[in-house]
Amino acid sequence: MVDARLLHRLLLVSILAGIGFSLYATAEVLDPALQSSCSVSAFFSCGAVDQSGHTSIGPLPDWSIGLGGFLVLLALDLPLLATFDARLLGAVLLLSGVGLGVSLYLGYVELDIIHALCPICLGAYLSNASILLLALLLTRLRLARVETPE
Repeated sequence: MVDARLLHRLLLVSILAGIGFSLYATAEVLDPALQSSCSVSAFFSCGAVDQSGHTSIGPLPDWSIGLGGFLVLLALDLPLLATFDARLLGAVLLLSGVGLGVSLYLGYVELDIIHALCPICLGAYLSNASILLLALLLTRLRLARVETPE
């Protein structure tokens, strides 16, 4: 059986990775010279995505949505590590599910409208997907423990 402590640590690592990718995406917008470091081809190009004019949802730039979401996940996860409170785990699960929906939408925009994929954005999307998967596994472990008391 998988150890819940290991899953909790992996969850924290995934959140920190998402924050890292989102911070880099923020830096790219503030310093466009950084876009060249993750523009490896015409298709895998941070620059093509950033310069497309399609990098916001309403008035919010995509990087701010990602950074804000990952920071809220961190704020939920730190007390979750200490308490394993089911409400906190539920909030992580819900927020990461919403984040996956946002990631799928932004990925669609990149692939279908912009015809380019930002490697940094992809890293953030995959970080969020791993957060959702880990939260689901932790929820499953928690439910299994409730159903079979020791």
